[in-house]
Amino acid sequence: MRYTVMKRSASNSVIINGLFFGFLLVLLFGGSPWAAEPPQKRELKTFLNNLQRRGVEYGWTDVKPGAVEWQSHRTSQLNRPMVFAQFGSPTGPCTLLLGGVHRDELPTVYIMLRLAQYMKYNPAIFKEKCVVIAPLVNPDGFFSKPPPKRVNARGVDINRNFPTREWSTNALRDWEKKYNKNKRYYPGKKGGSEQETMFQIALIKRFKPQKILSAHSPLNGYDFDGPSSDLDSFSQWLETVSRETSHPIKKFGCFPGSLGNYAGQERGIFTLTLELPTSDPGKGDRYYQQFEPAIIKFLDLPISSSSPLQ
Repeated sequence: MRYTVMKRSASNSVIINGLFFGFLLVLLFGGSPWAAEPPQKRELKTFLNNLQRRGVEYGWTDVKPGAVEWQSHRTSQLNRPMVFAQFGSPTGPCTLLLGGVHRDELPTVYIMLRLAQYMKYNPAIFKEKCVVIAPLVNPDGFFSKPPPKRVNARGVDINRNFPTREWSTNALRDWEKKYNKNKRYYPGKKGGSEQETMFQIALIKRFKPQKILSAHSPLNGYDFDGPSSDLDSFSQWLETVSRETSHPIKKFGCFPGSLGNYAGQERGIFTLTLELPTSDPGKGDRYYQQFEPAIIKFLDLPISSSSPLQ
């Protein structure tokens, strides 16, 4: 009996010492050795796993979203993380790259995911500069069930929802008259009403990019919105890139609530739209091979525009 009591006492001593050591770790390092993974981190991991699984369905077996260090500070209407990755120095000249703005423009997501993966293993690309990649601006649209839709979960076209100066007077009027109330182009009830819109605005305000490239499909061309300064040299550069990639230069117009209007026209940021030839997700690799050299050259393009409204 005495032996049993002594054995229990020894066990209790071990437990007490373990608890004391655990609390000591809390005091020293500000966390618990038994603490669970933070909910935000778990949600991001789940989102990336789902993204990879959906990519495999499209044949994107060569991109591994989990290999890149993504950040997320905002969520969509359906509580999905809106992610971005930052490469290089935050004080260097910055370029913002955007994909997956519209649900039915799937290969743009692949291109940006693969580009982020490529940059991770090739740091010389962003030496002395800053590159920010947001590969999936509209995650709710991407994960929605068929049929494919251009809009987000609330039925709003993200590229008509930026709070541009003339939004309140022109956006809904143009939607009614020019688009005959086509739901694919619904700009929302108010400029800047959507989480996906505010996500892009937050990136612009935080990183103050001199250049933005937004990938879309399937209008098949390059389009530019931005300041007139450096325009001649930029036009020459774009003509060269157009020849090298066998991709035409087109003018799609400037719409109330569009990124080109908000960033290019109103804030003087060189904004290049890359419209892929099709929206076929199976052609993601082909388009990446075609346009990756042009995107890398865009990162290196020196400009001297001012952005007074950022």
